[in-house]
Amino acid sequence: MRVAFIPNMGKKNILSVLETAVKLCKDYKMDVYFPEDEEVKEIAKLIHVSSDHILPKPELFKHVDMALSFGGDGTIIHLARQIFPYNVPICGVNLGELGFLNQIEINQLECHLQRIYKGDYNIEKRNHLHAYIERADGTITELEPIINEVCITKYEPARMARINLSINNHHTQMYPADGLIISSATGSTGYNLSAGGPIMTPDNRSIIVTPLAPHLIQGVSMVLKESDTLQITMPEREPELHICIDGSFDYTFTNKDVLHVKSNPVYCQFVRFKDQHFFSTLFKKLSSRRDELL
Repeated sequence: MRVAFIPNMGKKNILSVLETAVKLCKDYKMDVYFPEDEEVKEIAKLIHVSSDHILPKPELFKHVDMALSFGGDGTIIHLARQIFPYNVPICGVNLGELGFLNQIEINQLECHLQRIYKGDYNIEKRNHLHAYIERADGTITELEPIINEVCITKYEPARMARINLSINNHHTQMYPADGLIISSATGSTGYNLSAGGPIMTPDNRSIIVTPLAPHLIQGVSMVLKESDTLQITMPEREPELHICIDGSFDYTFTNKDVLHVKSNPVYCQFVRFKDQHFFSTLFKKLSSRRDELL
């Protein structure tokens, strides 16, 4: 079995964690590969990974059977966005805080790598979203793949936006709100949850629409079908709005443009161990954060 290690080099003790993981994989006869990123490449050499196992990412993703993400949720989301076209499953090793999307805690590394070697896991196919802006002149601006959510707001904080939502090209309503969150099931435990939206199991392929601090009574989330398409515009009194994807990618669109959002037909693949239950794991992690804050 060939596995790619995709580490967040900013995490504490990342060198020792990778060194331990590489040794364990060698014990289980799994070949380890690293991306040819400058900083990662140097670390790979330090832990005696051969140069022919350090590959540029497009080639790396074509070459491996699984990718292990070492970091927090941001690391695994970034990896998912890059790797989904190659149909390679992802397994996250949590070096962050809550790590909702990660399957392995650091104290489970040895036993779970052994389970991967034995094939003791399932592959979970998760929906994510695709968006593009149809400009007034007819041109199309393709946006980054949406693993968690796309959020539409004003650029200025705490300013009310007016956002028109259509579903399947039929006008639904205008939201006077701080913003509108359109989320996948994977993203339901992120910004959507903070805004009072529903939690969905990761294998649920619905699209969630949640208003952010609505100024009237339209505060209810909607759960739409995977096949539904969404069109977002704004009234003429709104000159432009801000689009943010997964908290990382920013765009502007105007009252002459249309933002289109729909499900991507190619799924993200995540490893899920057979004894891991979504809601019990989620609420255990939420409880640990509550105790930390008190």
